[in-house]
Amino acid sequence: MKKYIYTIALAISLIGLSSCEGFLDVNDNPNQAVSSTPDLVIAAALNNTAARLAHHEVGAFWVGQWSPTGSVSGFNEQKTYDITTNFLNGTWIGIYDNLEDYLYVEQNAANRKSLSGIAKVMKAYNYQLLVDMYNNVPYSDALKGTASIRPKYDEGQAIYDNLITVLDDAIVDLTVPVSGDNPSAGSADIYFGGNITKWRKFANTLKLRILLRQINVAGKESYIKEQIAKIAAEGSGFLGADENVLSNPGYTKSSGKMNQFYESYGFTAADKKAGNRDFYCYSKFFVDNMKSTNDMARLARLATTATAAPYTGQYRGPEFGEGNDDYLATKVSLFGPAIADPPKALGGTNDNGYARAMVVMTAAESFFLQAEAVQRGYLSGDAKTLFESGITESFKLLGVADASTAASDYYNQSISNVSWNSSSDKIEAIVYQKWVALTSYNGFEAWCEYRRTGVPDVPLSTRAIGIQQPVRILYPASEYSTNAANVKEQGAISQFTSKIFWIK
Repeated sequence: MKKYIYTIALAISLIGLSSCEGFLDVNDNPNQAVSSTPDLVIAAALNNTAARLAHHEVGAFWVGQWSPTGSVSGFNEQKTYDITTNFLNGTWIGIYDNLEDYLYVEQNAANRKSLSGIAKVMKAYNYQLLVDMYNNVPYSDALKGTASIRPKYDEGQAIYDNLITVLDDAIVDLTVPVSGDNPSAGSADIYFGGNITKWRKFANTLKLRILLRQINVAGKESYIKEQIAKIAAEGSGFLGADENVLSNPGYTKSSGKMNQFYESYGFTAADKKAGNRDFYCYSKFFVDNMKSTNDMARLARLATTATAAPYTGQYRGPEFGEGNDDYLATKVSLFGPAIADPPKALGGTNDNGYARAMVVMTAAESFFLQAEAVQRGYLSGDAKTLFESGITESFKLLGVADASTAASDYYNQSISNVSWNSSSDKIEAIVYQKWVALTSYNGFEAWCEYRRTGVPDVPLSTRAIGIQQPVRILYPASEYSTNAANVKEQGAISQFTSKIFWIK
């Protein structure tokens, strides 16, 4: 795959990866570079997965979490939903490039099961992203170089099924004890530092995400139940309290080597505003939801207050699609202390925001997935306890003071979708709280869950060209120019009607 699309990739900006170019990069194509080693490549690959931001940004817009401020023009495709085949073109290329790195590790790790297992988990993670964006994509025929320069497309459903097998294989690899013949990944594992137990939990949690995504697929329920039972029988469990999947290759206060979110949406190494700092804020929909549920402790960690009259000290944001002077960056809620804390020179509380780990998957999401599985009868346990644990983990990740007590005070309010007992629709409550917890950490996953469940009831952009949101991303222009016959076999693709297989 890389040999036919990644030549043109050199001329295309890889949105979300540009901030880390040169940081841990070892080779553009490790399969052709004798100097690469699996340890070097896995570290760079893990960093690049965590650093990819463009699809999270789009998801955050379309699921009602973020909005552009009135200080910037543009974002027309996002606001109108009138996207083209150039939209997120670099993301498609970047994910396949990343997947080739994981394939290199898998094929060259020899008996290093600790490395091959990690590579397989991340293969599943990245291919799920592709299916959730595009549905059918090159899979079984992909990444074969000159042996398949125009790879055929596999159905999204078939890919999903195979990813469960890939994760099963990963867990087998990650069960092999670390020893002289199978040394730990150690510092090359910038997520868990070589802890294979946590990697098995991550694999199981990812399996649960993949399985529950398919809950609306006809005839799939027995398969989902069977696979979840296998996870329970395997025994490693899921990501638990404080077991967030965090990426930190050793960020330093140097351009291109800081936390990628901080450098893209926050501040520079010279303690100046990043170019995007004043262009993104929280939406009116999100801010209003937080206020209406008295979720002020988390809001204060996620967001700033306006600094200009007449809105000084207020949490506020525009309706998605709006962009007038009433929503200039000084009049809205930008990314707050837990997300992109200004350095002290600019009025912030610390000078270490650049060093914060990037979030790949949260413990909160793990608990919400488990709560849903229990509520549906697919897993044993106490759904209420799991639901409340998910909220608590969200408070903790955001750094809310006395997080457990603050979370308890919050979820013991008699408010629907906040209190378990006060919520008549338990699944809606779980997904709503997941939406809050994913804000500014994984907007794309929140958008996936919205497309799966319709939760929350996100308003249309004020500039929408039609009466509905997109249900997918269009295949990129690079495919139509280099793999035309196979992409055209997928038929006429509409962002509004060509659904991902798991959407109702």
